[in-house]
Amino acid sequence: MCRLLAWTARDACTVADALGVEDLDAFTGLSRQHADGWGMAWYAPGDAPADPPRVERSTRCAADDPRFADLTHAARGDAGFVHLRWATPGLPVVTSNTHPFVHGQLAFAHNGAIHPQERLDDILPAGWRSAMRGTTDSERYFLAIAARLAEGASVRESVGYVIQRIFTEFDPTSLNAMLLTPDALYAINAHDPARVPPVGGSSGATSSPTELDTVFYDLHFRVRGDSIVIASSGFAQRVEDGWEPLENMALLRIERGTLRTSVDSLAPATAPLRT
Repeated sequence: MCRLLAWTARDACTVADALGVEDLDAFTGLSRQHADGWGMAWYAPGDAPADPPRVERSTRCAADDPRFADLTHAARGDAGFVHLRWATPGLPVVTSNTHPFVHGQLAFAHNGAIHPQERLDDILPAGWRSAMRGTTDSERYFLAIAARLAEGASVRESVGYVIQRIFTEFDPTSLNAMLLTPDALYAINAHDPARVPPVGGSSGATSSPTELDTVFYDLHFRVRGDSIVIASSGFAQRVEDGWEPLENMALLRIERGTLRTSVDSLAPATAPLRT
């Protein structure tokens, strides 16, 4: 279980500029529980269209890592995302397992878990096991999408196909993710609303084994001026401050440069979730 934060802007800006310092502090505070590392992917001013996104990763808690503060307050980009990791039990806390994952010009981060772990290689198409750099379910999920894209499918088609297959053949809690491409930033909201952690489980507080955090996998986005921010739950995202919910089983696309936005339903391409 992890936390996700993404931004796009007409002109390059920092994460702190896009989100606001107070909200960034609140998001960073979530790393006290989501303490198994952090990563950031972004496009910086002057990057060529063919360049892959810039990426930094650390296995340290973001709140204790000066580099995290440096990047989120100083690194400028027109599109990017941040990931706080809370490692799935059984998956080591090492750099190769730290999001974001990169393949060619694509960068990806995931919030959720896919079971059973002993069958995770079945997610990968034939010939793609050699592209793995770590051991996570998340990287396999990403490479399955990348494989469809390499065959010429669109992002919508690729994401829909992979989500349908994982929900049908595996047992995921959530496939929420951020995908950064040369053209756009994508937010994937696809989770099982019945499989959320106990209240307090994401903040280090005392958890109740019977009361569930029903908003844990919710994603919200906010349009403000010339920037758009997307974020996981865990800090205040009030309607009066401009935050809007992204529906479950939806794919949000924000075009780089223009900020042209579209939302596609993923529901027709996925197996029914448990209720």
